[in-house]
Amino acid sequence: MASAKRVIRCHNCGAILQSDDKKKSGFISKSIVENGVPKIPYCNSCYEKMLALNASSLEHDTDKDIIKILSDAVATDALVVWMVDLFSFNGTLNPDVVKKIKKLNVVVIGSKRDLFSSGVSDSMLIRYLDERFSEVGINPVSIKLIGSEDKVDVEPLLIEFKEKRRARDVYLIGEVNSGKTTLINKFLKNYINKTKWQIKTELYPGTKSNVLEIPLSNSSFLYELPDLSNSTSVLSKVEKDVAKLVTPKKEIVMTRRFIGEGSAIMVGNLACLYIISGHHTSVRTFMGEKTEIKVVSNEKVDDMMAENKKKKFCRPVSERFNSFRDYDMFEYELEDDDLRHDISVEGLCWFSTRGKGQTLRVLLPKGVAVKECLSKVR
Repeated sequence: MASAKRVIRCHNCGAILQSDDKKKSGFISKSIVENGVPKIPYCNSCYEKMLALNASSLEHDTDKDIIKILSDAVATDALVVWMVDLFSFNGTLNPDVVKKIKKLNVVVIGSKRDLFSSGVSDSMLIRYLDERFSEVGINPVSIKLIGSEDKVDVEPLLIEFKEKRRARDVYLIGEVNSGKTTLINKFLKNYINKTKWQIKTELYPGTKSNVLEIPLSNSSFLYELPDLSNSTSVLSKVEKDVAKLVTPKKEIVMTRRFIGEGSAIMVGNLACLYIISGHHTSVRTFMGEKTEIKVVSNEKVDDMMAENKKKKFCRPVSERFNSFRDYDMFEYELEDDDLRHDISVEGLCWFSTRGKGQTLRVLLPKGVAVKECLSKVR
C-alpha cells in the first residue's frame, strides 16, 4: 500500500513548502520542519505575514441520536445492515459508528450495482467492500450487491436477513442516497404483517429522530435509522445542481489518459491528480456521465482552475471554490508492485493506475475524504 502525507503550501503565496533549495519558491528552514510544522506555516519569504494553515481536519458529523439508537442495537445484540453507494463510497467510514457496532454482526449491502459495466464482476466489488470494512475492524457476516430503483431484488436479501438476524432486531443504516429508501419500499410492496404490531414512524425513545419501525415478529423489528452524515463527500460541499451533475444516472464512465511527469488531470474544478514523478503512466478515471476531465500542465493548474471557473470549459464547476485556500493537497508514493491502485475522491470519482513507484498528488476541496487502496476494479 502507498504511504501518504499532506502537502502543505504557504498560505500567502501558494508555493508548496520545501526545505531543499533556498532559491526555489516555498523554501522553509529545516529546523522549523524538524520541530513540527507550525500551526500557521509560511515560506521564509512570507515570514512577516499572518497566514493560516492550508489544511482542514477531516470531520465526520455524527448524529448523537444515531449513536444512542445503535447503543440499543448493541444491548440487544441486533443485526446491523449497512448500505453504501458503490459509486460514491471510497472506503471512508464514520469512526463513531464503526466503534459503536464493531462487536455486532454486520451485513453490508452495496447499492447501484447496475451502474458498473458488465466487465466488472460481483466478486471484484464484494472483495473491495470486504477489504474496506475489514480495515476498520468490521468483518461483515455477509456482503450483498443490489441495483438501483426498479432493479432491486429483495427476496435473496430477506432470506439472508432471516438467517443472520437469529430472530433478533435489524437496524438499517446508511448515508444519504445509499439506497435505504429504495430497499424499504421494495420490501414493503410484498410485506405481509402477521404480528400484533403496526408499521409506524415515530420519535425513537430518548431522541429527537423519527425512525421507521417494521415488525418482523411479535418480538423483533426492523428499524430504518436517519441518514448518516456525508460531510466528507464532495456532494456535501457543492451546490445542489452541481451534485446532480456529479451523480451518475447511467453506466459509470471510464476514461484513460497516458500522462507523464509534470502532467495533471483536472476533474471540473473539484479535483486534480498530479503526476509528480515516475514513468509515462496510464490513468483511468471513473466518473459520472456528465463529469468532464482535462489534461493540463502541473505548473498551470491554478491558472486553469481559475479560468475554468469563469469559462466552464470542464464541468462540473462549483462557485464555492475560489483559490488554492479552498483546497487540500495530499501526496502518495505508490509502491513498485505492478498492482492496480485507486485514489478515490469521495462522492466524485476515482483514479486508477498501476503501482510503478510513481509519486502522485491529489487536490480536492477542503474536508473531502480521499483514500488510496487497491483498486475496486482489477
